[in-house]
Amino acid sequence: MINSTQINTAAMQRFSRLAAKNRLAHAYLLVGPQDSGKTQTALSLAQLVNCESETVKPCGECGPCRKIASGNHPDVHVIGNNEMDSIKIDEIRFLLSRAHLMAYEAKTKVFIIRNIELMTMEAANALLKTLEEPAANTLMVLTTSVPEANLDTIKSRCHIVKFFPSSVNRIAKILMDEGVKSQDAHFLAVYSEGCLGKTRKLIEQEIVAQRRKVLDEMLLNRNNDNFLKDLSGDPQETTQALRLLLSFFRDVLLLKSGMAKTELLHQDFLKEMDRFSGRSFEDLSKIIRQIVQTKELVDEKLNVKMSLSLLREHIWAN
Repeated sequence: MINSTQINTAAMQRFSRLAAKNRLAHAYLLVGPQDSGKTQTALSLAQLVNCESETVKPCGECGPCRKIASGNHPDVHVIGNNEMDSIKIDEIRFLLSRAHLMAYEAKTKVFIIRNIELMTMEAANALLKTLEEPAANTLMVLTTSVPEANLDTIKSRCHIVKFFPSSVNRIAKILMDEGVKSQDAHFLAVYSEGCLGKTRKLIEQEIVAQRRKVLDEMLLNRNNDNFLKDLSGDPQETTQALRLLLSFFRDVLLLKSGMAKTELLHQDFLKEMDRFSGRSFEDLSKIIRQIVQTKELVDEKLNVKMSLSLLREHIWAN
């Protein structure tokens, strides 16, 4: 299903104006951070060019709109997934074979290729041929979060639409309207870097509860051997914990540098921030360096138990 809150409104307004004047291009490259709504917007664009409504488009209610939203439209194809798997030439060949066939029922066939930075070189070259010789009544919508990793020849044959992060206040309001507590909504909005899709993933990962546990154990409990033991046995949990700790000490540095408390990420840990802001910049730098070094050990798949213990000692140093 298409999540309307993740659709980029500015991009869709632009597409609607162009469609009304029959001036849509044959290929677009949507560029923006991961989980910034690029796929949802691409699907909304597919609805726009195939909607049967005589008034507002896309209506979301007609047959084509419903089929696209459910992923069952025979002329709208999505390539690429959330698992960051490489996109191989066979998938692009499938696209090529479909692009030059008659549409089953659509006014415009739409091919959405997600994360094109993951295409193999063979797949990228095959796609380039399609972009150079577009089929009639066909729209290509590509997405990427790493534009510099894509072939310049592909980028030059697409109209580029840049996605920018939403405002923290907008995302926080959406979350609070859904029942999320004010401080948690603020944390999620900032920590997700303004990407509502990323916010949804963080909620699924129960990041709010994890944040509380990590900060409680590392900042308030010096005798946390069992916690560190459990943490060191799970690289994914360790990475997330280190990111949370790094964001906390970033808050401490900002507070020590004069940042207003209302602008900080961890609003419910202000007492702890005040305590650590009394430490010297040198001490805080040691803590941050240890967090970074521990993260590097995780990335290299090395044992981090000793490094986590050393990080605890830096945090609790007098």
